[in-house]
Amino acid sequence: MSNLAFEAPVRVALKSRVVVQGPSGSGLTWTSLRIARGMGGTVGVVDTNRGSAALYAEHFDFVHLSMNSGKPSLLIEALAVATEQRIGTLIVDTATMFWSGRGGLMSQVDHLALNKYNGNNNKAWGETRGQEQDLFDALLSFPGHLIATLRTRADYQLQELGEGRFGVVKYGTKPEQRDNFDADFHFTLSLDMAHAGTVTKSRVLDVPPGVIVEEPGEDLGKTIAEWLGQGQPMPDVLDIRDQAFDPAMTDDDLRELHRLAGKANLLRAAVLNEHEEVEALGGLIARKGEQAKKENRRPTRPAAVEQPATGQPAGEAQDAPPAPEHVPDDKQFVASWAHAIAVASGGEDAKEDLDTIENNLRQARTAGEASTNDYAHLYRMLEQCRARLGLPYGQPPNATAGTQ
Repeated sequence: MSNLAFEAPVRVALKSRVVVQGPSGSGLTWTSLRIARGMGGTVGVVDTNRGSAALYAEHFDFVHLSMNSGKPSLLIEALAVATEQRIGTLIVDTATMFWSGRGGLMSQVDHLALNKYNGNNNKAWGETRGQEQDLFDALLSFPGHLIATLRTRADYQLQELGEGRFGVVKYGTKPEQRDNFDADFHFTLSLDMAHAGTVTKSRVLDVPPGVIVEEPGEDLGKTIAEWLGQGQPMPDVLDIRDQAFDPAMTDDDLRELHRLAGKANLLRAAVLNEHEEVEALGGLIARKGEQAKKENRRPTRPAAVEQPATGQPAGEAQDAPPAPEHVPDDKQFVASWAHAIAVASGGEDAKEDLDTIENNLRQARTAGEASTNDYAHLYRMLEQCRARLGLPYGQPPNATAGTQ
């Protein structure tokens, strides 16, 4: 029996994927910074143009990473760091570097063909194709808005300038990237030497293909981001990663987390793991699932039941098996919070007091005052108290402090 099933579509809020292309001198960097400012959030620039984006530091507020190599692994690492720093809009200026620049895919193919495969480019491409796919997966899975600039090959033509005068005009032709680079992007803008942009591809109904934007900038960025951002919110990639780090997560929990990340198209997102190394989110979750299976973890947080069918108190019917003895990272921290939970659970306003403790505990964790180990232990204690008292459970362990 097939597990496939068609379902009613649900529109989800997407982050923008934009290509800005044009010949050298057409305003790729300036235009991208203006569009990014309209999209909102912290703007970051991966600068492969010898740091030239820094020339505009007085005109735009952005963070900057200068890069002089086109190795795909370096850009994937930059995407992971940008995710960690919660950069809202990332500009890769230019993505051409990772194709035809020093260390880019083309230079790797040429090196392999010359030194390993006796001039056979097909075999050389076979060895590098995995890097290419990993790079595109990481780009398209970045959790913020993404703008990739592409240089186009320059050509020249004689053009009438009026009043009997003629001049040579520079214009762009084919982008210096793989064919159909923008196939999975939402929007492509082609610039001319007057810095005007022609929309050559668009999934944004408010700005259809063929439209010429004389001065593309903040308004265009805002329009793209707002149109694509309509719909059901997507889960946060760092929240998913942090849930995978939780030592209380069982193999089944992590399978569900993997499914959630897959549904949000985040499995290929580049993140930093517990060793500060770059890893795809899906691979990280799968690895943590194997670890949970080897450790034979059992659920420590019972499912909430409003009215137990047996008539027993909720806590008696739903108590979890005893957890292993906890070895605290901070004995005083754990002891003080455990005391507060015990006192609150015996008071007349137990629900309100336990909710307050939960929120304060989350804030302590966000502020770095609690290790993951101690936080998971105290959270289990909190939920076990609620189970004994027949109270509804709180929010998932990794919810943001103060959310309702």
